[in-house]
Formats: sequence, C-alpha cells, structure tokens
Amino acid sequence: MSNVTIVCCYNNEKAYNDLVNSLKTQTCPYELIGIDNRDNKNFSACSKALNSVINQVKTKYVIYSHQDIILTTPDALAKFMNYLEKTGPDDILGVAGTKFEIPGTISNIRHGKNLTYAGPNRVVNGFMEGDTLDECFFAGHAKHFLEYPFDEIICDNWHLYAAEACLRTKSNYVQGGGACLYL
Repeated sequence: MSNVTIVCCYNNEKAYNDLVNSLKTQTCPYELIGIDNRDNKNFSACSKALNSVINQVKTKYVIYSHQDIILTTPDALAKFMNYLEKTGPDDILGVAGTKFEIPGTISNIRHGKNLTYAGPNRVVNGFMEGDTLDECFFAGHAKHFLEYPFDEIICDNWHLYAAEACLRTKSNYVQGGGACLYL
C-alpha cells in the first residue's frame, strides 16, 4: 500500500512520459495523478491545477513534481520518503530551495547532463531547514495542502506557488512548519 501520491501538471506529453517511466523503476509504491494541461486548455495557473486534485489524494503524503523530473536511481523515491516521514504535519520538504543566510539556490539535483542545479559552492548533502522551496519536486502531508491550498490570487501563473506556501506556512507557526530541504 502506498503512503504517497505524486501530482504532476504537465503540458509536454513526452516530458511527462519520461517522468512516468522513471517512476516505474522505483522500489517505493506510489499513486500518480497527472493533470493534462497541454495547450493551457484547462488551467491558467499551476496553483489552480494542483488545488483542483487535492481532494483526490487519499494517501498520507503528497509530492508535487514538475514534468521534467527524472528519478535516476530505483531508490530515489524511497530515500525522499524516508525524509518525508520525519517531517511534521506542517513541514514542506523539497529537493531545491533557499536558506536566506546562504546566497543562491541550495540543492544536489542535476540540471542537464553535467550541471548541478545549484552550483558547486551551494550543494549540500543531508537534511536542513530552509526558507523557501523550488517547485520542481516538493511534498508534505496531504492534510496540510487540503487545509491550506495554494493561493490562487497571489500565484496566478506558473511560478512561486511552493515559495508562497512555505512562507505562509512559516508565518502561521511560531515553532514548526515551513521549508525543509532534503539534499
């Protein structure tokens, strides 16, 4: 039985199929919800697309993924889930993001064949608290996103919905809540 649903809003079928094929190699069970938005025919903003399916998520956790994410090892999802299971109910976990005291993006994911997303001086391995997350691959307790949907007014396009969710969550809680980076 799966503890996680992966949600992806896509507009490029080939990229989405590459993601799906990489998911098929994973050792960790999962559910998948694909939101077909080719030609922007259904949604004008990612926040609206993601909010439209949160009621369909029946697992404890939800992962939001860009269509061009490829999990390159069979245990990548299992490793991510190991960290996700250590988060609190209002934490949001991601693979790329920022910590205000450290300039630039922090990550260990690869972009393209030879480049890391973050650059060599901002790559960290492990788990650390952050301030905001990139939308490429992030997650949390499904109940949190059901209770606190993405802001469709502030995030009325395809960017910054994860950063807004992190900052809003962090401001709602004196202790706990906010962004965590799995790196």
